[in-house]
Amino acid sequence: MKKFFLLFLLLGNLIFANRWQLARQEMKIPARLDLVKILIKDNRQLQTLEQWGVIINQIRDGYCLAEISPTLFEKLAKKGYQFEILSENISNLYYENFFAESERGRYLTYTEFVDTMHVIAINNPLICKLETLGLSHQNRLILALKISDSAAIDEMEPAIYFDGNIHGDEKIGWAVCFEFIKYLLNNYNFNPTVSYLVDNREIWIVPMINPDGYVNNVRYNGRSVDLNRNFGWMWGNESNCGASAFSENEATFYYDLYRKQPFVIYTTYHAGDSVISNPWSYTTYDSIPEKFVVWYLSAGYSQRGNNYPYGQGSIIMYTINGSSKDYCYGFAGEVSWSIELHNIKTPPASAIDPTFNINKDAMLWLCHKAGHGIRGRVYDSLTGQPLHAQIWMYPRNYLSYSSPVNGDFHRFYLPGMYNVIVQCAGYKPETSLVIIPTSTDSTAVVNFAMLPDSNAVSNFAMQVISCLYVTTSTNRTYPVRALGVRDSVAYQLDNNKWIVLEMAKPIRNDSGFDFTVFRSQGNGTATVKVSNNWKGPWTTIGTANASRTHFDLATVGFDSAKYVRLDGVGTFYLDAIEKYKPTSGLLEHNQNVISQDFSLQLQNNIVQTYLKLNYPTLTNQELILSVYDINGMKVNKIVLPQASNSFTYDLKTNQNKELANGVYFIKVDGMNLPAVRFIVIR
Repeated sequence: MKKFFLLFLLLGNLIFANRWQLARQEMKIPARLDLVKILIKDNRQLQTLEQWGVIINQIRDGYCLAEISPTLFEKLAKKGYQFEILSENISNLYYENFFAESERGRYLTYTEFVDTMHVIAINNPLICKLETLGLSHQNRLILALKISDSAAIDEMEPAIYFDGNIHGDEKIGWAVCFEFIKYLLNNYNFNPTVSYLVDNREIWIVPMINPDGYVNNVRYNGRSVDLNRNFGWMWGNESNCGASAFSENEATFYYDLYRKQPFVIYTTYHAGDSVISNPWSYTTYDSIPEKFVVWYLSAGYSQRGNNYPYGQGSIIMYTINGSSKDYCYGFAGEVSWSIELHNIKTPPASAIDPTFNINKDAMLWLCHKAGHGIRGRVYDSLTGQPLHAQIWMYPRNYLSYSSPVNGDFHRFYLPGMYNVIVQCAGYKPETSLVIIPTSTDSTAVVNFAMLPDSNAVSNFAMQVISCLYVTTSTNRTYPVRALGVRDSVAYQLDNNKWIVLEMAKPIRNDSGFDFTVFRSQGNGTATVKVSNNWKGPWTTIGTANASRTHFDLATVGFDSAKYVRLDGVGTFYLDAIEKYKPTSGLLEHNQNVISQDFSLQLQNNIVQTYLKLNYPTLTNQELILSVYDINGMKVNKIVLPQASNSFTYDLKTNQNKELANGVYFIKVDGMNLPAVRFIVIR
C-alpha cells in the first residue's frame, strides 16, 4: 500500500509563494459580523433572536454569545435587549485565521481539498472508496470517503459516520475530519487498533458537507439556507430553514446516503462552543427513548476527549427544528449527536493538530463501540435473500433497520435483556429474547429467518421521510408510531401538520381498494395524498375520516404509489397505513388444497421454469386459478383446460408474464379454499 506521505509530495507543488494569493482569490471575503454578548432572561428568547438573523454560539446563565450584523444593533436596542460588543468583525478574524501559517497543520482551499481527496483514493484503492454524493447549488462536489479493508464492497460490518462543516464558517470541523482520514491511512498496517478498525468496520467520513459555505466563508449554503435546519425531522418554524424539508441539494444527498447505508453512530462536528449536543433539539421534553445508550457513549467520548459537557441539545444549548442529528436518530435509530469542537469556529491553523489530538482517541473509541451490542442478519427463510426490515428494540420501543443490500443490522446496546422484534412486509413477524453479557465489549448475535406468510400484512409504512414541527408542550408522540402494522399506538398528527411516509413496497393498483389508513382514536380527519417521488408533487386521493378508511389508486389514475402524505385536520391519531386486505384473507397451505368437491395438488412447490398442477378431471366446467405475489397483488391467472386432470404452468412464457424469483400463491377463484404457496428459484 502506498503511504500517505506521498500525498504531500504531490501537494508540495502547490505550496509556492503564490499559494496564498491563489487561495485568497478562491476564498470569498465574508460580510461583517460582530461577536456580542446579549443578556437574556429565558432560553425561549433564543429562537426569536435566530429568526431575526442572530447566530447563536454559546449559551450561559443569563446571556448568550452571538454573531450579528451591525445592522441589527438598533433592532436589539428597540426590543429592550442589552448587549455588549466583544469583538468587531469576527467573521474577518475567521477569514484571516484560515490563511495563518503553521507547521502543525493548515486549512485547504476547496480546490485543494477535492484534488487531495482524489489523490487519497487513487493511492489507497484497497481501503478507500471515494463517492460523489452530488453537487451543491453552486456546483461544487460533495465528497464522501469510505475507509474499510474491502472498501469497494458493502460488507456485513457495522458502519459509522463522521462529517464536518455543515456550517461553512466552522472550518475546524472540516479539519478534524480530514485529519482523521490522514491518521487512519498513515497508521493502517502499523497501529494494531487502527488496522483492526479498518478491517472490521466501514468508516464513512464527509469532511465538507457545505462546500459553498466553506468557500463563501458563511454559515449558510449557496442559497442562504442553514443546512442544519433543513432536515426532515420536525422541520420548519425556523429562519433560513429552506422552502421545504430537504429543499437543499446538500441535505437531499445525505438522505440518499442514509437510506442505502444504515449507520450505528452518526457524528457531526460543529464549532462556536465546546459541548456534545444529543437528541432531541426540537423539544425540551427530556424524552429520548434510548437515553441510556446515548448518554453512555457521550460520557465515553467526553472522558476520552476534551471533557466536553453533554446533554440533550435543546437543554444544554437551545431549541431548533430540522437538525441532522434529530433526523438520524428519529428516522433510523442511529446514535446521533453534534459535537461543538472549539469556541472559535475557525481558529488559527496552529489549533488544528491539538484539536484533532484531543478528539482522536474518542473517535477511535466510537468506531470500536459501533461493533458491540446486538447484530445479526434478516433474510427470507425459503430463498436466503436479504430483507430490508424494521428492527424494534424493547422495552424502549424504538427502531432501526437492516441493510437493504445484505440484510445485516447492528445496534450498539449495553449489557442486559431485550426483546428484538423484526417486521418485514409479507412475512410473519419474528421475536427473539436477546441477552447481552456483562463482559467488556460483548456482542449478542441473532439472525432472523423470515417466513413468507399470505396472512401477514403484505405492505405497510416502512420509514418516516419527513414531518412538520409540532407544538411539543401538547404533542409528545413520535412519527415512527405510524410505522409498521396497526397496533393502536399512534402518531398525533395535529391540525395543519403533515407527515410523509415511505411504504415498504409500491402500492399497486389492483381491483377494488388498494390501501387502508387506520385511525386509533378520536374523530379527526386527514387529507391523504400519494406520489412516486418522496418530494412530490402530491395528488390528493381522499380523506381519512374513520377508524379505517380505504383508498383506490384508480380514482386518481395511478398504477402505483410509493409514498403517502397525510395533512391533519383537527387531531388525527395515525396508527398505520397498510395494503388493503378483505376481511376473509388468504388462508395458506404449503402444497395442496382439498375440499369435498375438489382438490388441487402441486407436484413440486419449489420450481424453476414449470409448475405442474394435478386435479380431478374437469367435465363441462372451466376453473380459473389466480396467482398472487408476496404483496398480495394478482399477477396472473390460469384457466384449467376441460377434459384434463393436469396442467403445466410455464413461468416464463405464460401470457407473456414471466415470474421473477420469489414467493407466490395460487387460489381457486369462486371457492373458499386456502391458497397454495410455491417458490420460484432460478
